[in-house]
Amino acid sequence: MLEYFPVSLAGPGGAAALTPVNLAGLDAKQLASLLVEPPAQLLVDCGSLFAPHPLGIGHFVSLLLNMRRRRTDIWLCNVDPVLHECLHQLKLGALFHLPA
Repeated sequence: MLEYFPVSLAGPGGAAALTPVNLAGLDAKQLASLLVEPPAQLLVDCGSLFAPHPLGIGHFVSLLLNMRRRRTDIWLCNVDPVLHECLHQLKLGALFHLPA
């Protein structure tokens, strides 16, 4: 399981690398900080989320959209088939990097 790192990891040449985050493992303060200042690229581990998400898939998707609106590239990994299908049905698959 991926852990949350509050600062972005710099890649080769100083380019922003993926910042791994487990949204289900964040407390309210960490989540608020992430929503206010999201990193340039975010790797979201969806493996620990319940399907459907405990607060609803809509709540989870709204968190992702909020970060995306701040120009964060979001990569999703360990995506549950239900979440994957919901993102495609909502035509949001193009906004996030999803596994095939």
